[in-house]
Amino acid sequence: MFKYIIAASLLLSLLQAKYFNTNPLIERGIDPQVLNLAVSIYKQDVSFEIDIKQTETVGNDTDVQAFKVLYDPYKKYGIDISIKVPSKEAQKYDESDIKKELDLIMGLQSYLQSEKLYIPESIKYIGKKEGAEVIEFEFDEGAIPRELKEYRHLKGSVYVVSGRLEKIVLTNREPFGYRGVDVAEYKKTLQFSKPVQGSGYLPSSFNIYFKGTLDEKPYSSVLNGEFVRYWDKDKKPVLLAGAEEEKYEDSGPYETISVNLDRTFPIYGQEVRKMGYDLPKPFGISLVNMYQETRFYMSGVYVDGVGDLSDYFRDNSKYENSTYAMLIRADMWVLPFLNFSLLAGGTSTSTDVNLDLCLAPGMGCPAGGIVVPGHVNTNSILYGAGATLGGGVDNFFASVDFQYMISYTDTAEVETQINIITPIFGYYFQSLGLRAYGGAMYEDLKEEMPFRVTVPNSSKTISGTINLKAEKWAGTLGAQYAFNRHWEGNLLAAYGKDFQNVSLVLTYRW
Repeated sequence: MFKYIIAASLLLSLLQAKYFNTNPLIERGIDPQVLNLAVSIYKQDVSFEIDIKQTETVGNDTDVQAFKVLYDPYKKYGIDISIKVPSKEAQKYDESDIKKELDLIMGLQSYLQSEKLYIPESIKYIGKKEGAEVIEFEFDEGAIPRELKEYRHLKGSVYVVSGRLEKIVLTNREPFGYRGVDVAEYKKTLQFSKPVQGSGYLPSSFNIYFKGTLDEKPYSSVLNGEFVRYWDKDKKPVLLAGAEEEKYEDSGPYETISVNLDRTFPIYGQEVRKMGYDLPKPFGISLVNMYQETRFYMSGVYVDGVGDLSDYFRDNSKYENSTYAMLIRADMWVLPFLNFSLLAGGTSTSTDVNLDLCLAPGMGCPAGGIVVPGHVNTNSILYGAGATLGGGVDNFFASVDFQYMISYTDTAEVETQINIITPIFGYYFQSLGLRAYGGAMYEDLKEEMPFRVTVPNSSKTISGTINLKAEKWAGTLGAQYAFNRHWEGNLLAAYGKDFQNVSLVLTYRW
């Protein structure tokens, strides 16, 4: 009887088991990662050169451009992409726009190197068409960065002929907008060949066609590219099946347009980029606007020549101020995880003082005390330095920011030292270019404030020290939005028992 129970148990487990290698691409010996090449041809560990011809028509005007693209993943700072344009037609090309485009593409590749841009569960065999087996797939909209958001509107089809990958075709599921064009029809075809050396597949050519309207005029664009040569890190040619090494000819002369990423800072930045991490531009200048409300309680009052008068001030004696600060902040990433900054600016502060006085402290304040209100407006200069430690895994990130600042009020001859520590943890929504985060803020102001007051209608002054106390911790919420590779904005709000603030930062990086 026992053996029948075991047999039944094994049969049940087989019925419940999940079968592996049911991916139709894997079944045909094709690595699904090849689907990423449909988005970016730069996700390859091999150098190449492409001849490209673009024909663009707007209304009745047609423009034709021909150029070369060179890709090298073996540079010490990571990937390198450059454009070669015919020297005799160089004036037709906007070098500034090309450099911006190259900078954007190379920055994106650091992220794309480590991303799976398709949905594994979406890969499915459809049937035979045009003598090929057709396998469809969909892109993961959350993994497609906003700079390539047009791919969120596309569906993909893989064509396999006699067990070999022939091509990947992308077509639009719906109309969409792309660089000012209202695209009605889109088709991208990426042809593949097997390399003579090694295994796998390499693109051999591509065609991108789309049409629609631009400024209410009919628009169409055709982009044809042929991979004319591949080579490895040892500069040895990598031939595609059916190709000959002598096929390549450099028709020159050309002018090369490139972006120099071989920079000193951050130190070890090149190594980190090659690991698949995108790093911000190393240098930044920021405009910081901050508004804060703070409440302080007086814990002790000492007057020079008189002594301790703390007993004359009840526990509810406090002053509340509202401060607006405008600062300039300069920063630099010294290491991929370490940023140093300097800041300077001015503050405008409005302070309400409420002195809850006890006129007879030895008798327990039988009259209940009296409240003396007051109001003071001051302007101060603020300067300091800071450091940030930060890092991330996938789209999660964390950082701790340290700031030491000095506020000096000339009219009151008061200098206040401020220490701020802000630990945060957040998530990067790559498809939106938005980083959302939360955490805490620790703000420690100097707890002793000297004062000097001139007696009205007299040359005499009264000086002393006021001891202050306040809750030093607050919770924080914030968001950072990157407008592009150079401009970004940051909004941070902190809320605590005794202080609340909000800051808006606009930064330019280069």
